[in-house]
Amino acid sequence: MKDDARFEALDAWRGICAVLIVIFHFTSVVPSALAHALFLRNAYLFVDFFFVLSGFVLCHTYRGRICGIGDLGRFVLRRFARVWPLHAVVLGSLLFSIGVVAFLPHPASLDLTWSGDTYSIYAIVPTLLLLNAMNVTSTAVWNGPAWSIGAEFYTYLLFALLLIFASRRLVGMSVAISAVALAVVFWKAPDLMNTTYDYGAIRCLAGFFGGVAAYQCFERRGSPGLGVATAQEIAALALVVGFVIRAGGGPDSVHPSSLAAPLVFAVAVVIFAGEGGLLSAMLRTRPLKALGRYSFSIYMVHQPLLVSLCYAAWLAGDDTTKAFGGSAGRPWGSSADVLLVDFILAVILLSAAVCRFIEVPARNYLNRLADLPFVRRHAAA
Repeated sequence: MKDDARFEALDAWRGICAVLIVIFHFTSVVPSALAHALFLRNAYLFVDFFFVLSGFVLCHTYRGRICGIGDLGRFVLRRFARVWPLHAVVLGSLLFSIGVVAFLPHPASLDLTWSGDTYSIYAIVPTLLLLNAMNVTSTAVWNGPAWSIGAEFYTYLLFALLLIFASRRLVGMSVAISAVALAVVFWKAPDLMNTTYDYGAIRCLAGFFGGVAAYQCFERRGSPGLGVATAQEIAALALVVGFVIRAGGGPDSVHPSSLAAPLVFAVAVVIFAGEGGLLSAMLRTRPLKALGRYSFSIYMVHQPLLVSLCYAAWLAGDDTTKAFGGSAGRPWGSSADVLLVDFILAVILLSAAVCRFIEVPARNYLNRLADLPFVRRHAAA
């Protein structure tokens, strides 16, 4: 496979996992019968799928291309272009919105404070600098899901340095880093694989370098026929579903078996990267490919949109959502499921617009800067 080729089935899985995380966050705050489904209650684990997939894809794309400091500079700028512009736009939008809400009736959890667990001025700079998974804030503040992109960005730097200084030992080093990271999470992180702002960077190391090691397995994997490939894909899907269900009783009751997330997702990534079975053929259909393109935007915009929904409900006098400290004891019944479908559609439509008009143009602009001659000379210097 060419270095610039896309793994279309894996792209689709990225989109599906982003939607599953949207459902996880929605059911966490809006009373619904779906909140009791263990598969959805443990869907926070799909962030680890993103980490594994990032390591796998970046190893495919950049191994052999980063050989010196000049290559490192261009790589850093390209990865910065991938994650930071949309993050900055969402953060700026949230800051503006919370500033406006401060002059309106609002629950205490929407207060703009100097320091605190939600919308604190102190946390703006660390969040803007992608330090929101380095235990420098008291919790996952502002746009909560953004902790993972902060963790990934600095993991990219370590990956590039390994390519420069230890490329011949990349596999062994990747396995060692992943294993040590999992050990640290087990011994230090109180929430195990649900760790975010505190040990989130360590959690990311485990998944990302598990993905790097998985790419070496993919290169040595054969090309099975349609029947065998389909059977392998079904088995991989069953493995992932079974693992997620058995990984604990939700984000507040995480089982140590959750530490197997990098390994389980690595197996699935290797199998679906081959794109040889019927499930992969389904994943390469146009709607799912589009979902994959929008996945990063979906991940970044859904939490602010969910907060807006809950705030609208609060203004309307409904205090049953958990978002603002209310009780979820009164299920909304079937109306919650209808609202969930509407919410997902709204997130996807907004993400499509954000992807087209913000994410992609900003990324392309910064990528062009990375290829300018003076940038190449400066990076080399």
